[in-house]
Amino acid sequence: MDLDNENLPISAEKGWWHATVSFPSSGVSPEAAQALSSALRNQRFHFLRKDGGLRLRTERPVADLLDQLVADDLAIGWVDGVYEPETEAFGGAEGMAVAHEVFCGDSPAALGEGGSPGARERCVLLLSTLNRAAGLDPFEVGDVWAKLASLRPPVDPPSGASYDRAVAAMRRLINADAARRPHAEPGWVERVAVFEDAGRQLRRLASAGRLTRGLRAVLAHHAVFAFNRAGVPAVAQADTAWLGRHIAFADPETVVVSTRRPAVSAPTLARMEITVAPDTDPADLREALVTRLINGGHLRTPEVIAAFRDTERHRFLPGVDLHAAYAEDAVPIKHDETGEMLSCISAPSIVATQLEQLGAQPGHKVLEAGAATGYNAALLGRLVTPGGHVWTMDVDQDLVDRAAKNLARAGISTVSVVLGDGAAGLAEHAPFDRIQFTVGAGDVPVKILDQLAPGGRLVLPMRIRGSVSRSFAFERDGQTWKTVSCQMATFVPLRKGVCDDIYTVVPIGEGDVRLETFSEQDVDREAMRTILDQPSTTVYSGVRFRQGDAWQWLYLYLACVLPNGLSRMPGSRPGFIPHFAWGSMAALDGDTLAYLTVREGDDAQGRYWEIGVIGHGPHAATLADQVATEIGQWNRGWGNNAPEPSFRMAVGEARDRLTPTPTRFVVDKPHSRLAVDWPHRS
Repeated sequence: MDLDNENLPISAEKGWWHATVSFPSSGVSPEAAQALSSALRNQRFHFLRKDGGLRLRTERPVADLLDQLVADDLAIGWVDGVYEPETEAFGGAEGMAVAHEVFCGDSPAALGEGGSPGARERCVLLLSTLNRAAGLDPFEVGDVWAKLASLRPPVDPPSGASYDRAVAAMRRLINADAARRPHAEPGWVERVAVFEDAGRQLRRLASAGRLTRGLRAVLAHHAVFAFNRAGVPAVAQADTAWLGRHIAFADPETVVVSTRRPAVSAPTLARMEITVAPDTDPADLREALVTRLINGGHLRTPEVIAAFRDTERHRFLPGVDLHAAYAEDAVPIKHDETGEMLSCISAPSIVATQLEQLGAQPGHKVLEAGAATGYNAALLGRLVTPGGHVWTMDVDQDLVDRAAKNLARAGISTVSVVLGDGAAGLAEHAPFDRIQFTVGAGDVPVKILDQLAPGGRLVLPMRIRGSVSRSFAFERDGQTWKTVSCQMATFVPLRKGVCDDIYTVVPIGEGDVRLETFSEQDVDREAMRTILDQPSTTVYSGVRFRQGDAWQWLYLYLACVLPNGLSRMPGSRPGFIPHFAWGSMAALDGDTLAYLTVREGDDAQGRYWEIGVIGHGPHAATLADQVATEIGQWNRGWGNNAPEPSFRMAVGEARDRLTPTPTRFVVDKPHSRLAVDWPHRS
């Protein structure tokens, strides 16, 4: 068994031997590909092309084979390593198992045809088979291609005959029966069957809720890997992805794709040309957005649904690609001189979640802190009509001017845009029935509490400790405040005012790892810059997560019990082993840091991920053990099966009414006290 420097097992994917093979500057030659394919014909293998070489994974070690390739001057060297599958990208452990079947079924042929004529077209045929078997309709197929396009370089649109040829060729490939391709090489039909079977399996997993990622996102990731195996350059992938999106969304001759094999003649694999899709009808994109948000549970009430249907999000993002405007992602609109984001239009699901929390009604007076583009204010303006009014504030004149211009262009007359500090409120127009912050806070802006009308509601994204934050909907309950809703959410912080949420991002050595730190945390920021270069200590908690288990409740617990909470630590670099692909959450203690990690395993219940903690710094062992102990305590007393917590908040002398108990955690802030009432699981 391979052990790391802490004498702990290395969590390599079971069953795969991994090697990185380097080739001359010309890349993998046909002779090298043929030699590998022949030698590996009696075992399953798969590969990725990387930097002119291969990342090769085999069922059994093939060191002798690779040594022979070097001796024959077909390769210039190789090193073994650890195979780390992109499990989450392929939808979790079960999705990864499907992916491995595709990899192994496609690799023998793809290895020898890398970059050969028709490689791109063969990929489109195979991927179209996969998408059909997964049960996608034409627009869903278009979304798969759009997801791939977003990861590839932009293309330059042609015109005239080349445009027509490209569209016609792509349409034939997308809708053809790949298995009926004429003059196909031996093994083609079996290769098609692998993709067809994978599509059916992914469809079943998605229908059963057993994928940890959206089906179309998983299929787009399959496209990335398939094009890579076929040696299709990124520019050609971009051309093809734009064509696929065009066929679905902008082509008047779109053919409805059946999940059954069509009885049509096979395509001619002519060279496809570059093209870019014209603009899609924004009404269709908006309706698709509303449908996604309803299906995802973010939109629930008829009034908020209607506001989303009637408000053109893209009008508040002039110059931004239509698909980006309606995608499930935040769109930055302002950065500081270091490139740090200062303002954005939030992801649609976050906007919908907060509006449902707010419960604005016709006739209400609403104050919004954080005007940004004016989009959220426009939605609010529709919700308070007739008879209501919205005041939206921002601290930057350019953002105020932009929001006012966007609102005027959209014909929204029920919103006023004001330059000022949202945390100080707008006393001259108080009291307000609703106050909403679309910027994050480290504490309750006390001044605005007196500006709420009796029975009013405050929606505030507030950090608990460190990077762990939630969007609270507070209502007055006697001398304290109760929450009527609480959702996980993170926002750009308040700035330039009485309740600034000051945070500092610390870059950590090589790579792009960075650490979020906040003013209330006891942390030596200078020490953090080289913290990952110090020796590590690893402790495993014994707590096992299964597919679909939520992390938010563990984060909340650790934020409550650890003096400095948890900080986000995104990025990657050698030696950094985070618990997610984006990075990790870390506990801080002065000059020491301990971040979360996982190792995979199997038991009688199936695949699990055991939570571990990796510490760096002078007190690494102590901090890592403390965090691991608290993870075990959470699992014993609460875990993911405990009732959800409720929250109360108090300011001033009323803070003393919220005292700690065995099931109540108290978090003190400069101006408020937050109590988390969290019953043990029964």
